Order: sequence, then C-alpha cells, then structure tokens
Amino acid sequence: MNQRFQNAEIRLVSERYAENELYKAIKSLGTQLENDMTEFGLCPEECLMETLELLSIIAEKGEDVLPEVNTRWLDKENEYRRFNRNVNFDEIRKAVGIVFGFAVLAIDSSRHPFYRRKLTESLTSVIANHKFSNWSTTLNQIFAQPLPDGWFDAFIEEDPDGGDDLSVWAKNINTICNQRPDTIIFVQNQYNKGCQQFMGKMENPTFVTPTQNEAV
Repeated sequence: MNQRFQNAEIRLVSERYAENELYKAIKSLGTQLENDMTEFGLCPEECLMETLELLSIIAEKGEDVLPEVNTRWLDKENEYRRFNRNVNFDEIRKAVGIVFGFAVLAIDSSRHPFYRRKLTESLTSVIANHKFSNWSTTLNQIFAQPLPDGWFDAFIEEDPDGGDDLSVWAKNINTICNQRPDTIIFVQNQYNKGCQQFMGKMENPTFVTPTQNEAV
C-alpha cells in the first residue's frame, strides 16, 4: 500500500467488489475493526486490497511461499510504520494481523491440503508470534466470517500465474481513480464568432458581446 485511501478510492473499490464474497466477509467485520483502531485502522476497502495482494503472492508462489511467510509479515509491518512512525506499534501489528487473518480465512476455503492445512497453520503461527492486543479474539472473529468452500481455488484458477484481475487491482490501486475521474468543466470564455472557445474555471468573467439568445 503506497498511500492511504481517500473517499474516491474507497467508493471505487466498494462498487467494484460489492458482490465479492471476500469483500462481504471483510466488510461485515472490518468497519468495527477500523473503529476500534483509533490510530491506524484499515478501512474495509484497504483491508480487501491488502489481503488480495497477499493472496496473489501466495497464488503465484504456491508452496515456495512457505519459507518467506515471516518475511512477508515484517515487510508489511515496516510498510505500515512508514506512514507514521509515531503510531502505536501494537496497532501496526494488529493491522497486519487482520490482513493475515483474512488471508487465512481465504486459503482455508481451499480444497488443496497444502493451503487448507499447512499454509493456514504457518500463517496463523506467524500471527501468534507477533502478538497484538486481543489477537486471539480478533482471529476468532475473522475466522467466524462465512466464505464459500473453494473460493481460493477459484481465485487461483482465474489466472494460474497470479496475474488475475483481482491482483492487478490490488497492486495498482493508486491508479484506479484515473479509470473514472470525476471531472467538472466550466466555460471561461466563449466567442461565438469564429467558433473560438476556451475551457476552464470561470473567475471574474468579462463578456465581450451583449447578452442575447442564440441557438446552440
């Protein structure tokens, strides 16, 4: 995550993933989790993108991701700390733990023994090793969220190389506002003779011809 989400990013993500089962699971709990974390609460939309990014790495690497699980935690922890070094470190850990927790929820839906057993156990152990306040309660709340069996398998099958549409959005969230800009255009000066027209915000306009009704 290169920057915190503004309202535009939140709106676009919520609209795009409104029917996504993982987003529904995160949204049902994420709003309260964000409210509880007064210094570094991830909104549900940020949490979704962060979780999808982690899941796309897991989908791409498969069993090769196992030795680097703890490094992935530390990378994310350091990434969040760079936003504000003064934020309570427990909240930073909790934010990372929430992302990892929802990743566990997702891979636990897999029918593949490696994901459902071995990797789920490894990710949960990493969370436990980086304890934050009420970590076990938080995990229990996350794991209680419904997610259809096979969700993660379908996520992988969208693109075996991990380059599916979900992961692309997760990695390029900083550009999503450019996909649907909210643009307001004001006419600054318009000369009806010669069809010369300038577009821009209107400030202290001077009308060079008398006001009259004209066909447009």
